[in-house]
Amino acid sequence: MTRKGNIAILAALDTKGGEAASMRKLLESLGYSATIVDIGPLGPPLVRPDIANEEVARRGGMELPALVRTGERGRIMETMGKGASALLSLLFSEGGIDGVIGLGGNQGTAVSAMAMRGLPFGFPKYLVSTVASGNIRPYVGDRDIGVVFSVADFLGGENPVTASVLANAVAAVIGMAEHGGRIVTDPGKRTIAVTALGNTEAAASRAVRSLGGRGFQVIPFHASGAGGSAMEDLIGEGIIHGLLDLTPHELAEEVVGAGIYMPVKPGRLTAAGAKGIPQVVSTGGMEYLCFGTRGSIPAKWRRRRIYMHNPFNANVKMSRGEMALAGKEMARRLNGSVGPTAVFVPRKGWSVYGAPGGPLHDEAGNREFLKALKTHLGSGIAVEEIDAHINDAVFVDACVDRLVEFMKEGGT
Repeated sequence: MTRKGNIAILAALDTKGGEAASMRKLLESLGYSATIVDIGPLGPPLVRPDIANEEVARRGGMELPALVRTGERGRIMETMGKGASALLSLLFSEGGIDGVIGLGGNQGTAVSAMAMRGLPFGFPKYLVSTVASGNIRPYVGDRDIGVVFSVADFLGGENPVTASVLANAVAAVIGMAEHGGRIVTDPGKRTIAVTALGNTEAAASRAVRSLGGRGFQVIPFHASGAGGSAMEDLIGEGIIHGLLDLTPHELAEEVVGAGIYMPVKPGRLTAAGAKGIPQVVSTGGMEYLCFGTRGSIPAKWRRRRIYMHNPFNANVKMSRGEMALAGKEMARRLNGSVGPTAVFVPRKGWSVYGAPGGPLHDEAGNREFLKALKTHLGSGIAVEEIDAHINDAVFVDACVDRLVEFMKEGGT
């Protein structure tokens, strides 16, 4: 029988061999083949893998016996993750896999996620994890990995609960492989990225409509740490040709080193400059930090002005010293730009809450930011201040017009 495709299964086969074998059987019953990759560094496998753990470790840069002898759990898992990532990337490049499923506890989740993060956006990736009901950001990062909680533990083979979850995982990956979509851009159009938070959504929405009306493809990104990092990756991959960075909020949290929207990977506000694509940058959300519930705010910040965006998202005012540091760092990063770059600043507020009369308004703090920005910004980058709020049409239209000018000047 002609197979419809091949799905890679990542699992530590010394403890999850039974589950991997069951998924293979189910895949085969549905017309697919499976490549089982043993990502477990310890113990003999319960089922025979298609790719052994020795090969995974070798691809990660070490022979398995030597790796295990180090006794360094973190190093072992990092090496297995690196090796699994290299293997998946090779299989993908050769057209050997159509999707991937990973399963495990904390360690298996870590290795599987590291492996999946090396695959391109749009490729089917699905992770079944015993820790998926907790904080999974360190595992997923900024990649499009589907994650489901296993509910029951993987101990002693399949049980009625895990059997159902794993069957659904198989169905999900097959569905992605057969009906999902990869990133496909219209070759006749240029693609522009726009950044937003809830506090700047009105501005971003108007920009998206305006740019779309001028014939551009537009991809908005939520400045949630993962969103900005994913955007930087896509810029580096050449998928994005222009940037309207209305809301570089993640830079503030990266500079301060606190907040739930810190970039998944450091280096926010660098990819566009390095790639040389046109960019217009503003100051949306650069006056506050984001935390979770009020109780999640670290003690050192609890005496500051706090506004609850919702019960699970606290906006905490940055100090004037922090704002000066953020302005200086924005300048430093933009100075590395090799393409056309401009900074547009709305004088009447950088967010809904930062507008005059708003709970986080601080004109003196804004001035400190701008003073540092202008002091350290190179002479080739213009700073244009507009007497409007960031969400005002006049401000958004000015940003859009300048970016479109840059795109035309650069022939893009």
